[in-house]
Amino acid sequence: MKIAVVGATGFVGSHLVPHLIAAGHEVVGISRDGRRLSEWGGSVEARAADVATGIGLDKSLAGADAVVHLTAIPRETKGRTFDEINVRGVERVVTAAERAGIRRFVHLSAMGVVDDPKLGYLHSKWRGEQAVRTSSLDWVVLRPSLMFGPGDGFFNLVKATLRYWSPAVVAIPGKGDARFQPLSVDDLAIGVEKCLTDADRSGSVYELGGPAHVTYREIVDAVMRATGMTRLKVGIPIPLISALTSVTDKILPVFPVSHDQISSLQRQNYTELDVFERAFGVTPRPFDVSYLRER
Repeated sequence: MKIAVVGATGFVGSHLVPHLIAAGHEVVGISRDGRRLSEWGGSVEARAADVATGIGLDKSLAGADAVVHLTAIPRETKGRTFDEINVRGVERVVTAAERAGIRRFVHLSAMGVVDDPKLGYLHSKWRGEQAVRTSSLDWVVLRPSLMFGPGDGFFNLVKATLRYWSPAVVAIPGKGDARFQPLSVDDLAIGVEKCLTDADRSGSVYELGGPAHVTYREIVDAVMRATGMTRLKVGIPIPLISALTSVTDKILPVFPVSHDQISSLQRQNYTELDVFERAFGVTPRPFDVSYLRER
């Protein structure tokens, strides 16, 4: 297949594109500036398109057999909003795919999406899903839990928080018992490719996770082991952190966590432990953040 990957230079795209190439597909890597990653070699056609404006989308999708849509923001920064990127951006890509006559469309959503405007990110991802699910495309929606792998956002953020914001003590939201089900980004790539090639998956929504449930406290412990950093973990009541982040959002935009992200901790971010194997016939890799170790 000739597969257009929207958001090809991001974390997931940087792992997905090499997997699709290895599986024998032709790939069009789409990003805002049309840049090419070094690991692509010469086998990927790089094209530029901006989901925030729609500029370049029709041209970038021309000739493709399928689309994988990855572009999203987890936090509103630098004037970029959830509505602009996670909602209307999806709508623009869906419309461009329909105009191009493309049928198969795989959309990356998130576990915990909800029709609740109080949760900005998760609500925007839910609205983006609706644009896909009400389209005329042969769509598949993937809702992974946290994804780990070189270049990830979440676990590298925990590492940065330990290093720059927690010189001796690290704050743990509540009891630190919020559960997640980390999934390897390379396993996600396997699932995406199967959703592209298996026709009978059309119209499916998959909630995906790895082979273990891991608490936030255990995640911090894993990052400390990988990096060699040692910090005293101190539980802070979620209402207190929520109040703090409502202020830091306004006056300290570089603060490592937003008010919306703290609010989203209330949502379940795990599912059955064998869900990935049942969906794709592959046993997912165990949770491992050893790539965070300093070189």
